[in-house]
Amino acid sequence: MAYATVVLGASIAQAADYSRYLLVHFTGESPDGEQIHFAGSDDGYRWTDLNGSRPVLKSNLGEKGVRDPSIVRSADGKKFWILATDLRIASQKGWAAAMHQGSTAIVIWESADLVNWSAPRLVDIAGGIDKAGCAWAPEAIFDEASGDYMVYWTTISPAGGIDKPRIYASRTRDFINFTPAQLYIDRPGAAGLIDTQIVKDDSPASRYRYYRASGDGEITIEGSNKLVGDWNTLGNLRAVGLTGKDVEGPILFRLTGKGEWGLWVDQYRTGGGYLALATSDLSRPETFRLADPLAISYGASKKRHGSILNITEAEYRRVLAKWPVAPG
Repeated sequence: MAYATVVLGASIAQAADYSRYLLVHFTGESPDGEQIHFAGSDDGYRWTDLNGSRPVLKSNLGEKGVRDPSIVRSADGKKFWILATDLRIASQKGWAAAMHQGSTAIVIWESADLVNWSAPRLVDIAGGIDKAGCAWAPEAIFDEASGDYMVYWTTISPAGGIDKPRIYASRTRDFINFTPAQLYIDRPGAAGLIDTQIVKDDSPASRYRYYRASGDGEITIEGSNKLVGDWNTLGNLRAVGLTGKDVEGPILFRLTGKGEWGLWVDQYRTGGGYLALATSDLSRPETFRLADPLAISYGASKKRHGSILNITEAEYRRVLAKWPVAPG
């Protein structure tokens, strides 16, 4: 049994066994593909679709479809939230409309146990951004410095006379009330920026407290000791032959008990689904290596941009009981 150090608020809890994994994702532009799907793993490499590869949660709000979901555990460990893009490409609206005249809201579910989820709620998180065209790939992380959660996402807007995707952020304590959106990450010139994900690394040997991966023409990895402020560019995935023209939607997660971090990237250009990489040092992206294809199984469905949460054995068994591999 592997014990992980997990930050809960300002304290550090050693007691919880976070040796299992839950993947929250969508599958594609099919009738049920743009909804919330779950997959589980007991080692982070071999994955099994839950609920017979069918959705576990559906949105009947906004565009009536969701993509790019992320899952967040609360700082005190008592709640979970799923955040997702309010978007349904299967409605034949087209990508141009989705990018420039799309929904500026995100869809949120809440749970105390990972199996009983609230009804979805729609939050117009980017509506205050001038000429915002969308709100995509929402993520959230607890900020110990401020005691709240920073929610961040991609919005396309013509800020500064350049119409391109940038990362915006808002603050919340309850995922109901949010501060006005503020620009969080931009790149010089016309270069756009999508799909940022931030993780916290509490290991004593880590060079930085936080790491983030973003799609900006590459999958760029950065490091910092605080969420807001200067970030140092550490590298990208060119050492394994991958650029932003090949992959998007990075998922960073800790491979518990292995002393490693996993990175999954969505092979959107070829429609190949996820590709798994791993490293023992996030501060050196050149050390990422492709996972052994004989050691990894992604499950029955083709998985698209999602999020992986480290969970306990008890949580894992509870989720499996609610949504078994082959439901009756």
